[in-house]
Amino acid sequence: MQDSNAAKLLARVMGWQDQESVLEHVGELQLLAYFKYDYYQRFGPGRRFIESLALWLKQLDAADRDAALQLVKERLVYFSDAEIAHLVETAYPDVIVQERIRLVAEENGIPAYKVGELSAHRRFEELRIKSLYLGLSDGARTNELRRASNHRINNEQIWQAYELGEQKSASMLKGLAEELTRKGFQAHDPRFNLIWLLDDFSGSGNTYIRYDGEEKSYGGKLPKIYKQLHQRNLIDPSHYEVFLVLYIATRQAIDHIEYWCERFTSEHGYKPLQLRVLCRLEKSLALTKDPPEWLASLLGNAKYFDERAHDKHMGVGGSDGRLGFANCALPVVLSHNSPNNSVYLLWGPDQFKYPGLFPRVVRHGDF
Repeated sequence: MQDSNAAKLLARVMGWQDQESVLEHVGELQLLAYFKYDYYQRFGPGRRFIESLALWLKQLDAADRDAALQLVKERLVYFSDAEIAHLVETAYPDVIVQERIRLVAEENGIPAYKVGELSAHRRFEELRIKSLYLGLSDGARTNELRRASNHRINNEQIWQAYELGEQKSASMLKGLAEELTRKGFQAHDPRFNLIWLLDDFSGSGNTYIRYDGEEKSYGGKLPKIYKQLHQRNLIDPSHYEVFLVLYIATRQAIDHIEYWCERFTSEHGYKPLQLRVLCRLEKSLALTKDPPEWLASLLGNAKYFDERAHDKHMGVGGSDGRLGFANCALPVVLSHNSPNNSVYLLWGPDQFKYPGLFPRVVRHGDF
């Protein structure tokens, strides 16, 4: 649809009769659409943001449309593909390299500010080779991280998934031995020292680790990874570090992961997890944090919710989904998919009632 027609549709839905109202809203929205929102990857073919916004507003009661538009203009936090790519590109030099420098400094008693001496140290190169990188989801962008490392990560060090079979594990250890030999290091019975777990976003932290009080057991990706690293003999048990690198995470997720991982690792005798977050979203971002009346009224309207969204997967977070998984109530949208930690009004799938402004493609579904 042409931009001018979409703008006319938006004006008709909102009931803007005068030119002044149109100019007040449409120009700003078109600018945001051009730089960010038009490129949401889950829009249908040929669909752009202004048209999507108009159709999204039209499904709401006329009395709620101003509040919904205000939500978009004032509270929405949208991470474009370019912004996420920038976080991925900075992860290697700003986090991974810096941690290696820190470890070499601690092991050899060299002051941390002597970066040139530390980066030229043989141990710095050895730790580079003895680093294993695992993606925790599609959003880890492991291929982009490898390119950002300027060829300092080889193909046998990085894998786009965290579940490694015996064959892949053996291949990685073989590649490690060959690289150590090529660089003149001792290669007998090689193991990785540094494990880097990569992902794009965490809103609650439950996906990574959670505790079942009835079963007295831990679930989530991190307990599986720790067990797998030891069972596959991928790490040197006498000297290893596990880092979780999140490109974006909320304070709720950070606190949750740090608390439960500390309990899990101490109870099982594992090295503690070290969490590194490039972009932190503080609790004040949540839409339920001292909301103005117009926002509280909009979010409190149970009409704009499809009960099908309250499935067993959403139930893990202890919420029905209206305010997002684990009641995070976020206004966050990622360019490739809306997180279900955001409010349903933003992420509701196309096939449900009251689909969201940025419909989400769910990872779990009933077929």
